[in-house]
Amino acid sequence: MFRRSDPRDEPADERAVAARNAATQAFLALDDEQRTVAEAVRAAEELEIAPGLAEAWREVAAMGDAATEAYLSATADRPTTGTHAATVARAADERALREIERARETIRRFRDSHSRPLDEAEYARSSVPRTIQQARTALIEARTAVAGAEAAGARSRRAAERLTEAERAAGRLEAPGARLRERLQAAEHTLELARSAVTLAAEAPGTAEAVRTALRSIATRRSAAATKTDRIQPALSALRREFSDPCSRDLTGAEELAHEAIAEADRAITQTRRLAGDGDWDEAADQIAAARSALGRAEEHHDLVTDRLSLLRDVRADPGQQAADARFVVRDAQRLVVDRGLVAEFGPVLDAQSVRLANAQERLTGAHPDYWLYLTELRGVRDRVKEVVARARSTPPRR
Repeated sequence: MFRRSDPRDEPADERAVAARNAATQAFLALDDEQRTVAEAVRAAEELEIAPGLAEAWREVAAMGDAATEAYLSATADRPTTGTHAATVARAADERALREIERARETIRRFRDSHSRPLDEAEYARSSVPRTIQQARTALIEARTAVAGAEAAGARSRRAAERLTEAERAAGRLEAPGARLRERLQAAEHTLELARSAVTLAAEAPGTAEAVRTALRSIATRRSAAATKTDRIQPALSALRREFSDPCSRDLTGAEELAHEAIAEADRAITQTRRLAGDGDWDEAADQIAAARSALGRAEEHHDLVTDRLSLLRDVRADPGQQAADARFVVRDAQRLVVDRGLVAEFGPVLDAQSVRLANAQERLTGAHPDYWLYLTELRGVRDRVKEVVARARSTPPRR
């Protein structure tokens, strides 16, 4: 009695085995290429690098999926032994291989056509773990730096605030459902804040010393500003006594404003000392800056009054000198426009300034002329001439 032979017992057909191996190698390459591009497309979509890229990828991915199905169908229960079975298997594997190669070629073309956004997305995706690790390391360094500054008696409020913000940003690094873009932004923000906290903590001892130095010197400036403030009223009285009312009307209240500024500086200095005693050097530095600003305003009120008095006395002594200076500016500008052949464009404007200058001089009448109006007019003439000169120099000559 003869036993029917089982095709599985026969040796494998070499051509069928070769076709199966070629199909398998191509399938593995397809799977790797398709997965790589799909991850880059997904990253590009999450990072909003190339709108519409995901839609274009779907058709290409569908070809890859179809080729995968063809391979799985060709290799499912298709032995490469037995003459008939091997022939059928080889034909199926070769068809699958052709479909796989077509899909791979389509994926390569897609990859080449969108290389810039895909490369950018792949780099961003690969950099996320590194950036997250850098952020975590920086956060540890920030905690150490802030704690060290406080232990050394140089607490930095700004450094502590940056650290708190960095801790808050770090909480979004692994938030459930966080997209790639959100994680990358959270990591970069954490890194930036943590590094800022380290820098501010390192600067804290210098800030503390600067505040101590400022507290020693600002008392001298405050005393000088108070002395200047006491001189405002006598200067105002002289202005009102020697010149017409319009010459000092805008300075009314200068003494009161200067006293208010000094009082504001005193409050800021008191606050600085309290904050320095508490070791809050950042806030103390802010209060020192506020005190300096207030003293600057007090000094400015003094200077406005005393400078006005000095200037008006000079003008009263020789009114013609100011007019001569302004007249020289006008004539110099007139020579310029003549030399450049621009009289038609700018001559009338300069002539108007000459008339304005003459009118200002003619108004200096009476026992108490308005010297301040006179100076204001002359300043207006010089400013207008300056504008004309600038325009004339930027205009091509016409000769």
